[in-house]
Amino acid sequence: MDTGVRRAAFAAGALVVSTAAWTVILGRGLTVGVTGASIVLIAVSLWVSAVVSVTGILVARARWARRLGLVTSGGHGIVALLAPVDVWWGVAAVLTAVTAVAIAGPWLDGVVRGRPSASGPPARVVLIALGFLWVPFAIGVAGGDGWPAVSIGLSALAAAYWFIRALPGALLVVRVVWPLLAVALAVPFGFPAGIVAAAYGVAIGAIAWHSSVRTSLHPLVESGTRVPIPPELAPKEVLDAADIDDRGRPR
Repeated sequence: MDTGVRRAAFAAGALVVSTAAWTVILGRGLTVGVTGASIVLIAVSLWVSAVVSVTGILVARARWARRLGLVTSGGHGIVALLAPVDVWWGVAAVLTAVTAVAIAGPWLDGVVRGRPSASGPPARVVLIALGFLWVPFAIGVAGGDGWPAVSIGLSALAAAYWFIRALPGALLVVRVVWPLLAVALAVPFGFPAGIVAAAYGVAIGAIAWHSSVRTSLHPLVESGTRVPIPPELAPKEVLDAADIDDRGRPR
């Protein structure tokens, strides 16, 4: 196995192990009023982000995956601030520190791309997709509980999948449907979870209205379609094969 691949695999493995460690911490309970559905949402968000990051690092070698891994480590740090300090907390903290160094260190340069792929999605599309993954975490940390929290958290993950797969109506989902749902559910949340939900809905909706998001889902030229061009711009061998002159008339 190539050295670079080993380094990427180590970083990915460290992220999974550290996420598992903080999941155990979450299962033991937090010191603040974050219980029930909130803890489940935090754990789900951390695991989805970790899996997406690991896949992006090992398969796509994408820059966004490396950054998502660092954000996930930052999420571990937020959980650390809410959890009781003991031996298990110390072990999890060390694992997260190792993970952050493994992902951020220069040894992944050249293994993971340093620049966005020329054929990749626009930055706003990546931001929307990855932003959805952290909705459950944000709602959970803010103390959102009960059916509104579960609804907005799971619907965000569903919207992310719908958007990433460019399924029918994906643009409508990220521009209108999910933002309105987030704002509507902000009312029963109260403060501060309601503020977080409303802010997330407004932010996602605003970003989604950029033209680059629409173009990424509905390209100006679909792959495999025929685009008419003036005959004078066509290569001579194409005209010869079609047996027409440079004015488009049959010879």
